[in-house]
Amino acid sequence: MNTQATTTAKRMYLLITCLCLSFLLSRCFLTQDRTTVVYGTITDQNGQPVDSILVLIKGARAFRYETLLQVYSGEDGSYELVVDVPRRFSSANLIVPFGSYVNPKFQKNYKGKKTFKNDQFTTGCCSVLIGDKTKYDFELIPR
Repeated sequence: MNTQATTTAKRMYLLITCLCLSFLLSRCFLTQDRTTVVYGTITDQNGQPVDSILVLIKGARAFRYETLLQVYSGEDGSYELVVDVPRRFSSANLIVPFGSYVNPKFQKNYKGKKTFKNDQFTTGCCSVLIGDKTKYDFELIPR
């Protein structure tokens, strides 16, 4: 076999290998698990559970946000959101809305909250890693 034919065969082999690898990697990313779990508890300043507080996940795409799922905290102050985030969303955020029409108990009795992500106090709130499990606890600050 001459040198030119060998070089052409090597290039063809390399091209086919790259195409196969590209296809396999794209399949991995297409089947990426986007199931996102956010859970935690909501308490008052004395550590007592607070029920009926609205918590929601919003998906973000191109500076627009869309509510994906919402729940209220239970009698024990706990909440959990499990959502399969659609591919059209590039990120997701957890929100405890403060408006009186969407979260009246929060608006009436509390002026703010302290946030703990995975048991660590944080001033940044509340980004959620898509496809991961994240714990956010909130301590509500009374009026």
